[in-house]
Amino acid sequence: MKELLTKERKKKKGFTLIELIIVLAIVAIIAAIAIPNFTKVRTDSKLKADTQSEETIRRITLTLMAEDKVLPGDTFTVTAGTATEPTSKKITAAELSEYFKEVKAPQQDGKTGYTVTTKDGEVTVKTTLIPKPQE
Repeated sequence: MKELLTKERKKKKGFTLIELIIVLAIVAIIAAIAIPNFTKVRTDSKLKADTQSEETIRRITLTLMAEDKVLPGDTFTVTAGTATEPTSKKITAAELSEYFKEVKAPQQDGKTGYTVTTKDGEVTVKTTLIPKPQE
């Protein structure tokens, strides 16, 4: 009798093929739900990071306008902490870059910098594709 019970216990170790298939199906369903949500969260976080950078650039530009270093009507670009010379040329690109050195490059796909436009005391900042200067 003991021999029979011992043999039955040995046979019942492990999982059946059906149990494994059910577990894999459940994992596949969870992955199908989670992956699109993760992609959306990642895209949203990139957009929020760029919006925050745009706001930082806007505030710095407003401060520079108050100090009369940037004039209404000026346009310049900011790319990964460096800036181009504004159209009024009251401040050099190197000096302007010093103010924007902490600004990171845009996170969104296909965007490489920020275009800044000043007009009548207002500042507009847009995330755009800025071509690389030719050497």
